[in-house]
Amino acid sequence: MGNASSASVADAAAAGPLPPADLADPARTAAAAADYASRVTPFTPDDRAWLASAQHAKVLDPLARVIGVGARDPATDRPRVLVLYPLRVAHDPARAADRGFSTRKWNSRAGAAPVPWPNTFWLCCPKLVRAVGALEHSSDPTPMRRFQERLVAGEDARAKADAATFAEQHRNYAAFRWSLLTSEDRASAIREGYEPALRTAGIGGLRHATQVKCLHVHYAHFLASGGDNVVGEWVHEELERRRRAKTSDDDEGEEAPREDEHPPPERPNGDTLP
Repeated sequence: MGNASSASVADAAAAGPLPPADLADPARTAAAAADYASRVTPFTPDDRAWLASAQHAKVLDPLARVIGVGARDPATDRPRVLVLYPLRVAHDPARAADRGFSTRKWNSRAGAAPVPWPNTFWLCCPKLVRAVGALEHSSDPTPMRRFQERLVAGEDARAKADAATFAEQHRNYAAFRWSLLTSEDRASAIREGYEPALRTAGIGGLRHATQVKCLHVHYAHFLASGGDNVVGEWVHEELERRRRAKTSDDDEGEEAPREDEHPPPERPNGDTLP
């Protein structure tokens, strides 16, 4: 990672957003970033071909650069989570009609110069994308609202602990994202004013430690990091609960296909999740 920002942790906390990862606990965040990196496998030509044929929802921006696979299906070895480079080329208006392409995201001030892509982990498994999408859009109160409330429940000790853990996980994500940049691209990001989006912002580019946005983002991080995302863990538990309920409701008693079948991930500290 680069040198520490001149802003203090206290100033950042007072303003609301997360402090830079390397101002919080350099050793812990560096260890977490290294653990994330150790889980990444190469993105192969076969993976690329599969992705081109399998993406029908939550389609990845074609200008995003895939640099690895963060998690794979243990049964098929197909990618579940992609690892994306933190910069991508500026949008091309000529491709605005392409599926999965957006002209409303970052727009470079320098034509073809790269711009931030803060969403490092991308959930690409079709079954999991559907399952998390169904969860995200379920009836009121939505899981997103419930998860948000669990992080901001005032004096509740468990909520405070979860919020503190989640803040650290945001910093781990930021440290890993910043570590992916080449030294040249880090210098460019600082020069262009992109450092807050790539070095300070948390999971998926979120700027507040208790913010919950897009469960696909949190679940992708959970799978790719070995469980290092509190909200992603809650998503996993909810998917398991729904799977069990669907199985028990099956008239013939046959087990429903598992949407999220994978071994219990391990947190970066080596503890296995229940």
